[in-house]
Amino acid sequence: MAKLSYKVSYYLLYVLIALTIVVLALFFGVGYENEVGKYNSPQHTETLMIFMYIMFAICILVTVVGALAQFGASLKDNPKAALKSLGGVALFALVFVVAWMIGTTEPLSMANGSVYTDEFFLKFADMFLYAIYFLIAVAGVATLVNLSGIFKK
Repeated sequence: MAKLSYKVSYYLLYVLIALTIVVLALFFGVGYENEVGKYNSPQHTETLMIFMYIMFAICILVTVVGALAQFGASLKDNPKAALKSLGGVALFALVFVVAWMIGTTEPLSMANGSVYTDEFFLKFADMFLYAIYFLIAVAGVATLVNLSGIFKK
């Protein structure tokens, strides 16, 4: 079973790398929508954006399925460790809930002079920014604590 899993992930990695190369080649190499105008964008901007959304969705799906599978497997062997990992997932979700609550819906002035007013996506963007800032700070503190050797046995 492990050998089959390795083979599938091995070939899937190369398929995803090939797809990424094709999409990037389309984005950078095909051409532009407006050859002369002030605002010039590649013809396959939408292709690249859709590809990124699909890759993000796959990443989330694989992460959730992997976390559930690991939780299920460790629940049989070591229930205490399983509940600990479930607590970690709950804390991770809590970071996003708190980041959502502190996000703002204040309209945003864009570079071209227009004003962006969609309240959901303003809070959504703030949520991810605050969560990223917090998680980077936690990772930095955890790295420093690990390097200090406080928790070595």
